[in-house]
Amino acid sequence: MIGAAPAAGRLRPALAAITATLMAVLVLCLGGCTAITGRVTHYTPSPAAPQGRADCLATSYWNEPLMTAPPGVAATMGSVPQGFVPVDVVECSPGQRIFRQASTEPAWASILEQHLSGDYGPLLAALAEQSERQDGGACVAMAETIPDLWLVDATGKAVHIEWPHDACGFTKPGVRQALAALTVTSSKSIDVRPSDAVEPVTPPPARILAGADCMTTAHWYEGNGLADPSAKDMGGIPEGFVPVSAVECTAFGSNVTDARGTWRTITQKRLTGDLTPLVKAFRGPSYKAVGKLVCEASLEIIPDVWLVDAAGRAIHVQWPLTACRKSQPGTKELLARLHVTETTVLKAVLQPAPQPKTLPPATPTSTTAER
Repeated sequence: MIGAAPAAGRLRPALAAITATLMAVLVLCLGGCTAITGRVTHYTPSPAAPQGRADCLATSYWNEPLMTAPPGVAATMGSVPQGFVPVDVVECSPGQRIFRQASTEPAWASILEQHLSGDYGPLLAALAEQSERQDGGACVAMAETIPDLWLVDATGKAVHIEWPHDACGFTKPGVRQALAALTVTSSKSIDVRPSDAVEPVTPPPARILAGADCMTTAHWYEGNGLADPSAKDMGGIPEGFVPVSAVECTAFGSNVTDARGTWRTITQKRLTGDLTPLVKAFRGPSYKAVGKLVCEASLEIIPDVWLVDAAGRAIHVQWPLTACRKSQPGTKELLARLHVTETTVLKAVLQPAPQPKTLPPATPTSTTAER
């Protein structure tokens, strides 16, 4: 389920109803980490059944009319089987939903599929923790987003893992911490969108320039900004351009004051690391609406990104956007995986000096002496 309330019957008053559906995309349970009363017991779910491949559409809590999960998903989920050695980890997270203006039918639904690599030892240790259930007791109503998790071995077999949870149904923190320590090796958005709702748009190639310039930004949020609002040189990654580093420019930064006054700033970060997943994401298309869509009224801060090649030449990359002009799921996460080598705060716009407040002049009055 992406961005919607749980279906009827998904609210559970106690741990007795917590089942394999805890691997849901969105779990809303009566939980809170402190049980008021009740006896807590520990258990380990049955081993997950090996399957032919990882499938991000196979989630027991998928409640999306545009996507249908195969039946019996919950029955195949469980703990890591004895002797199972993963060579790949697949995390499936909820993506965006976009609705048509004149209908409750979604025009777009997506799941973000990410493959993770690194030292799987801490993750396996966290997944080996026992889950808890309580007999009676009460918990506070809270929501938790739980990605689906698959482990894949060298033969290609995959197991769909149930996260260990506490007595109130919330996941234990070790799994999230272990996942955060892994590296994203590939990422893709599994999208379903009717052909009459949105259509792909591919930008022309960006112009190759002498270097990155954070003062030229398409995402400057100041009406009197000095940046080029048209960003005329932006575009897709030209054929044959091989980036070796990146520059991130974020216009929403803290003000800086010097002898001349107070400045609005742009934060410039130089980044290195494996750019392959990010470049693949930037090569993806954007989308535009064919008809009218209902989009969330919210401001998203989208940093400008420049890609730099070995000769120091740079291109100003056009972000892949959804039909609601939001960044495509997963792109920001891939950017955050790079390593920051240098951070510079650029003085961009000198703010007008505050004017002293003055009271209006007093209105003269006349008085007449009593006689």
